[in-house]
Amino acid sequence: MENISRSYVFVKEGIFYFTRRVPADLRQHYSSGKISYSLRTRSRAVALSRANRAACKLDEYWYYLRTQDAELPGKHLLQHGLSRPSPGQENDLSVTSDALTLSEAVLTYLRLKGQGRPETFCRAARRSCGYVNRAGFAGGFNS
Repeated sequence: MENISRSYVFVKEGIFYFTRRVPADLRQHYSSGKISYSLRTRSRAVALSRANRAACKLDEYWYYLRTQDAELPGKHLLQHGLSRPSPGQENDLSVTSDALTLSEAVLTYLRLKGQGRPETFCRAARRSCGYVNRAGFAGGFNS
């Protein structure tokens, strides 16, 4: 078995795989302490390129998770729909400071998963979000 630690690549039965340990401070976000999957190639050059791209995406996402977990001074003053409700507005359906709206979640999903996908992928995600919003789920559920 060939290991190339700096590129997070190893070979198993001629096929290259990507592997990376999840940092200890981010393990609560994952069901496993290790990310490992096939790069679906026998070419070393292709594997190194794909592994580098995957490592960069992980580093960016892990940076995002770390900044979201940080307690920022003045976080309650941010204007992207993430502020805490005022004391008189709280009820059992209140939004916490780290909640996203469905539209924000779709935009984040498309930014992370939509790169290189056809336009129909993006349209389908936005359309599905619209169905939920039009159905009235944004205002809460009836009991």
